[in-house]
Amino acid sequence: MDTSNFDMETALNSRHEAFAQAYASGATGADAARRAGYSPAGAASRASELLQRTDVAERLAQLSAEAASQSTQAANALLDKLEPLYEKGLENDDTDAVLQVVELQARILGLVHGGATIRPRGFGGTQEAVHTRLRHEDCLDLLD
Repeated sequence: MDTSNFDMETALNSRHEAFAQAYASGATGADAARRAGYSPAGAASRASELLQRTDVAERLAQLSAEAASQSTQAANALLDKLEPLYEKGLENDDTDAVLQVVELQARILGLVHGGATIRPRGFGGTQEAVHTRLRHEDCLDLLD
């Protein structure tokens, strides 16, 4: 993670920083403490202590904000890649392609999850359904 904005005057000691980095990356408290070099036997209690420290909590908030910013930037880059496909679908009056792009955009933004869909699916095995699936695959190939 980017630590360029981290104020060195209030920097954590190396173990606290290692704990914060590990915890922010998804490790459990005890695992983060072990990764930071604390004794495996007391890792859970050490993690609890560290998580109650104001300086560690502030660092975790900073790391979380940095991760959120990076995630937003990545999502925006993907959305930018999809916009030409959306425009082309509108130009060609291709409702299915437009809806596919909108669905992908909604998934990137976390508005649609799992098997949920915002567009119609196929037409029951007809030739038109096969044609629709091929267009969808063609659109995905364009993203590479």
